[in-house]
Amino acid sequence: MFSDPEDIYHASEMELMEVPGIGEKLAACIVSSRSLRVAEGILDKMAKTDTRLLTIKDTAYPVSLRSLPKFPVVLYYRGMLPNQQQGVAIVGSRCCTDYGRKVTATAAEYLAQNQIPVISGMAQGIGGYAHAACIKSKGYTQAFLVHGVDICQPKEHRELMHAIITHGAVISEYPPGTPVRRSHFLRRNYIMSSWATKLLVVEAGAQCVSLSTAQLAKDQGKEVLAVPSSIFSREGLGTNRLIANGATMYLEPAQLLPFSDTNVDALTLQESTKLPDLKNRKAIHDRPAYTPSENAIVRALASSSLSVEELAQSLGKDKKGFLETLSVMELEGKIRVL
Repeated sequence: MFSDPEDIYHASEMELMEVPGIGEKLAACIVSSRSLRVAEGILDKMAKTDTRLLTIKDTAYPVSLRSLPKFPVVLYYRGMLPNQQQGVAIVGSRCCTDYGRKVTATAAEYLAQNQIPVISGMAQGIGGYAHAACIKSKGYTQAFLVHGVDICQPKEHRELMHAIITHGAVISEYPPGTPVRRSHFLRRNYIMSSWATKLLVVEAGAQCVSLSTAQLAKDQGKEVLAVPSSIFSREGLGTNRLIANGATMYLEPAQLLPFSDTNVDALTLQESTKLPDLKNRKAIHDRPAYTPSENAIVRALASSSLSVEELAQSLGKDKKGFLETLSVMELEGKIRVL
């Protein structure tokens, strides 16, 4: 009945009552509460803090988030948002170990070097180290907040927040000035996990909030990777349980790439790429849907399976462009990763 929010704003009581579930009292309440005063106040705060608005109609709004039933209509952000560039979320305990810090730094640096955004919540511990390591490697990072983007929490992350805004973006569903609330954490984790292509849980105790993020990601059909820990480590109780319950065991950064084989055996690490169907190779080669670069890859794979490294070397391709081509081909079903 109503094509956009503006139509609802200008609707009469009679028009509103034609909507199933809206009676006389609710329609009167909607009409009487019409005011742009709150919105004007938010716009004023946004102007003062250089905050921008992301709506579901913007090209930078991820398709994966828009397809979920509880997607946010608007998001507030500071920094820069590239179009449809999703990354890998790295989460974990605030009280992490040296082992956790090292794993986080290695993963974030690898993602940065492969032009894949690092996503986290700017919290103490694993989240903060993920952002910092990505920035140090000159990568792009995004922080999803449980408060307004003009607030820094924890306060000691002021410099880190400034660096994230300079080298990426801080994002929140809540308008500037909104303080931290307990109820915001689950909602933030829902958005953050849906924004990412994969989720890496580095360290998590038995009651760590990162476990809820892992469950949300799993419910959304995202791959969840967990770092194995000593059975005597309190910080690793949660991650070990994730692995026992079906999460992918994280053993090397290459697993975080979009096209990586995620069924990694603890004893064997193989990443080979193969044609989905070699019964009719000529027909596959002649398909007009393949670009010249894709045809070169298909021809190289026609005789045998090759690792990603072997394939890149045989074709003499630059790493960034080659990885992007492989990712697109896998998404379109042109190749299959084993």
